[in-house]
Amino acid sequence: MRLLFVDTGTKLETVCDLDIKARGGMVSSLFHVSDYLARAGHDVYVASDIGQVGVSKAGVYWIKEPFGEFDVLIANRGIGSGYPSIKAHKRVLWTHDLPHGGFIPEPRNVRAFSVVFMSAYAERVWRAYYRDIGKSTIIPNGVDKDLFKPADKSWGEIIYASAPNRGLEHMPLIGEAIMEQVPAAKVHCYSNLAKLHPAEGEDDFDYGIFKDSKVSLHDPLPQKHFAKRLARAMFMILPSDYPEICSNVVLQSLACGTPIVTTGGMGATAEWIEHGRNGLLTEFQNRDYAIYPLEIVRHSMNILRDDRLYRRLRKGAEKTKTLTWDQVGAKWNRFLRWI
Repeated sequence: MRLLFVDTGTKLETVCDLDIKARGGMVSSLFHVSDYLARAGHDVYVASDIGQVGVSKAGVYWIKEPFGEFDVLIANRGIGSGYPSIKAHKRVLWTHDLPHGGFIPEPRNVRAFSVVFMSAYAERVWRAYYRDIGKSTIIPNGVDKDLFKPADKSWGEIIYASAPNRGLEHMPLIGEAIMEQVPAAKVHCYSNLAKLHPAEGEDDFDYGIFKDSKVSLHDPLPQKHFAKRLARAMFMILPSDYPEICSNVVLQSLACGTPIVTTGGMGATAEWIEHGRNGLLTEFQNRDYAIYPLEIVRHSMNILRDDRLYRRLRKGAEKTKTLTWDQVGAKWNRFLRWI
């Protein structure tokens, strides 16, 4: 098949060395899936709004403008006006975010697209927003399990890793409350989206709240180094009020056998985290501000003080089913032949 991915929002300095960039900066399913499909024998092209050109090691052609006819057009994130100028026999919408009108300004155009969702939650939200969505499938993100794998844990080492708007503002309060009760505990935060995507406004975050805090805020790490920190952590805290459709860091943490304390009843998280088996979920959410941080702290203290509970959560995390990127690519390959 001749495949065209039309991408918006991939902000890299270059695309000519995707293997290094994907691991050293951001994790992008676009890179992994397009490379897999190229290795599977398809002719794969990516037209990106970054305007870069190059060829990945797997043979994916990153181009400025599409040319010729394609068997399948895959619109990454949104379909715009439907890409009427691109000749393709079939069209697919790959939903990377929650919906909003800017992705599909003319809703009737969605009828021409098959849709790939990353979770059952994402499908419910998109179908509620766009009633005309037809044929679809669910393909979640994957994990590089050569990097993210279980390792010996460092007792008391707690980690946060996500974008600033995934609850980073709560970490000084939560972390210091934990360390006050368990002085041997250490809380480390990694948050790099602001530096990768400054146009999204994330760099408005007030990092000054960490200035006098015992909670450590670290510079971004290449994936191979971050994977080691995540695998060594006793557990992860993610006090987010953002409704994730398929969180990479949640999947990575579980692949490392690192349990997660995070928000219940929010987004797709509960599709991977089962309370008491591989993590602990809050009853309350961020808007219940008086109790929400306290609940995160209490869950964390239970893990630190109850070795039996921790061993159960760690074992459950290691046994949680997550897909490799090759398995994700294989699902895409089957889906493209099915549509």
